[in-house]
Amino acid sequence: MNIRSILLAFLAQAVLSLPLFAADPILLNCIETPGVYDLDARPKIFNSSNNLRRKPGSLSSATGELINIVGRITDVNCLPIQNAVVSIWHANSCGVNHYDENMEGNQLDPNFAGSGRFIVNNLGYYNFITVAPGKIGDRAPHINFLVQHPDFPEFATQMFFADHNCDNCADSVLESFIDSGLASLLIAPFGYNNRAIKTYTFNITLSGYNKFSGKK
Repeated sequence: MNIRSILLAFLAQAVLSLPLFAADPILLNCIETPGVYDLDARPKIFNSSNNLRRKPGSLSSATGELINIVGRITDVNCLPIQNAVVSIWHANSCGVNHYDENMEGNQLDPNFAGSGRFIVNNLGYYNFITVAPGKIGDRAPHINFLVQHPDFPEFATQMFFADHNCDNCADSVLESFIDSGLASLLIAPFGYNNRAIKTYTFNITLSGYNKFSGKK
């Protein structure tokens, strides 16, 4: 079986799991999420809002498809890691990273915030409002994640989209996780919320234990 066939099998598994996510939004696999550390150029300062679709104080929205990203941050026992800080950044809908110093001003979306931040609640939930990113070069559309909490090492990874399976098959990051069987953990399934907005679910499981678990 070639690489493309294997990755397509992972994608099919993610799509088939959609009814489970819809029926039980706290369903978790509690398998440690793979880390990705060769990330896109990141902002020096993250925007404090969880709405990347528009800049703070602006009424104008960025170009592109409106999407939500939701999920939980937990330890390997599925215990929520409350007050974890989740930061994201990604390319705009044209595939331009606003933090790439080589980008020219006319390639940027003036209404796109570029990054956002969210402090999870006591159940570990986070959510973001943004626009679907475009491809950056040969990379599949993806979102960079950074999770920070004083009781855990800083964690970075990337989220991919289940409805971009053709692009995912050729992505160098996902390809590196195929042999270990972990590629599907980076691919977010989607459904639609009560406002008919496409919503991706991306749960993140950190290595280690919540201090309230009694384990070290």
